Amino acid sequence: MTMTAAPPSRAVVDLGADATVLDAAARLAATQPGQDVVLVVPAGAPLVRNALFLEVLRRRTGDRRLTLVSADARARSLAASVHLRAFASLAALERHELDSTERLGEARRAALATIASVGARRGVSFGRSLAVLVSLLLAAGILTGVVAPSATVVVAPAASAIGPFEYDLRAGPGGEINDALTLGPATLTKKVAAPATGSETVDIKATGAEKFTNLTTSDIKIPKGTIVQTPDGIRFETIEEKTLGRSFLQPIFVTTATIFIAAIDPGPKGNVPADRITRSPTPDYAVTNPSPTTNGESRKIAVVTQADYDTAAASANTALRVEADATLLKKWQQDAPKNRTVYGTWVQQTAITAAADVVGKKLDAGVTTFDLTVTGNALGYSVLAVEPQQTALKKLAEAAAAGNQIDTGGRAKVNIIIPATVDDKGVHWRVQASSIQYARTAPLASALAGKSVAEATRIAKDRGFQVSQIVLSPTWLPLMPLLDSRITVTIGDPTAVANGP
Repeated sequence: MTMTAAPPSRAVVDLGADATVLDAAARLAATQPGQDVVLVVPAGAPLVRNALFLEVLRRRTGDRRLTLVSADARARSLAASVHLRAFASLAALERHELDSTERLGEARRAALATIASVGARRGVSFGRSLAVLVSLLLAAGILTGVVAPSATVVVAPAASAIGPFEYDLRAGPGGEINDALTLGPATLTKKVAAPATGSETVDIKATGAEKFTNLTTSDIKIPKGTIVQTPDGIRFETIEEKTLGRSFLQPIFVTTATIFIAAIDPGPKGNVPADRITRSPTPDYAVTNPSPTTNGESRKIAVVTQADYDTAAASANTALRVEADATLLKKWQQDAPKNRTVYGTWVQQTAITAAADVVGKKLDAGVTTFDLTVTGNALGYSVLAVEPQQTALKKLAEAAAAGNQIDTGGRAKVNIIIPATVDDKGVHWRVQASSIQYARTAPLASALAGKSVAEATRIAKDRGFQVSQIVLSPTWLPLMPLLDSRITVTIGDPTAVANGP
């Protein structure tokens, strides 16, 4: 970059293609007091990208005249917006200031001399150092002016309804909700009790005790299975073996022995009164029953059928799931972070008692149920608490018209049509989502940056937004902030809501 020295009335400053507002401010500070300044700026230089930069330079010149020369029409338009004279070339400036019908006065002579000549550079001096210091201060001021300001723009969008649409969503491996965490697998073992509906009649033999009396003087062996009976032929047999000792001096000294007996034929007919079993198989000893025989009966007992087994096996998975919910799921839920919800459990059976081990089994008297032992693996899933609502709204946003966004706040509704179900692939929902849609607000902040309030209002309206309020900080700022990151766009109530697609 070079600076052309001129007569005291004017200085022409030639700036390079990469000149910034800081470069221009430093060059401006280096001119002589009282001089008017002409800035020659190439097209596309950063200096002429925003009217605020030119406004800062205009204010820095005070009561001196500042003129912009640039071939860039947009640069000249920005200069005009801050009341700064602008020309396409030095020749155009000359024509404006020099009229051939007028006398060639001192001011016009100075203008011609300024355009035609280039003076020597000024040496480094105390004034130059002071100018650099002022430039740095100016740069700091400009930086503050760019970064510090902020604005809040409240707009009412022209909105239309979108939805309701229904979605089948899955949280799990490969699902739409892909941040689900798999819990498990964990092994469970459970006994399943089920009723036995089969039955069988069983006759029970009557039992009692028989008294044997030795009628001889010899020992008599009474073997197991010895038959005694009642006069009407109800037979009993001994169920143990004993030796009947000899008798002597009959009938004063006789030997007796009590031996346990059981009816030959099962059933209640074996229940006989005392002293009814009196018929002995031999005259060597006499027999009788001192007390009645008892427990002879016909009894029904439960038997496990194939249907009983099938029913029990079918309920085994449910029993495993109940066990998993009562143990594993409870623990998983207790251990889960507050921002996640645990769903479960899904159980896969791995083993169960074989049918051959129980079908046809006769149960003990009074027992009516049998057990199966089942083993399985259990899974659960941990999902963010904002799901499935968050993913439903994301899919709804994808259905919005090009260039539109949806409202994800109070106007968005997500209804769960089918509650969560769990299987080996994850958690499943069916949901219904609806909201309103309007033009995206993200590009709006960029479009408003550096504009006046009036221009910002017009631009917002052209993009489908009615401006309700603009709050600038600081309040004296004439333009919107230069950085769109310092502009906050807030959505107010929509101006209209029509039926969506």
